[in-house]
Amino acid sequence: MARRPATQPTLVDDPITGYRHRYCRRCGRELTSPGSRLIGYGTDCDPARRPPAAPVHDIDQDTLPGT
Repeated sequence: MARRPATQPTLVDDPITGYRHRYCRRCGRELTSPGSRLIGYGTDCDPARRPPAAPVHDIDQDTLPGT
């Protein structure tokens, strides 16, 4: 039986892992690493790597005199 030549896995429309993105979902730049293509974000735009927003800090203040 003849062996089929080994094929390199595609980075787009991979049947095993599902669809892989080609462009960043946030900024639109082309994704080059397989990990970035799997999650759909580049390293600068990945929401898991970004720090969370600072919590709202409200301070009770006295009213200004004369108002």
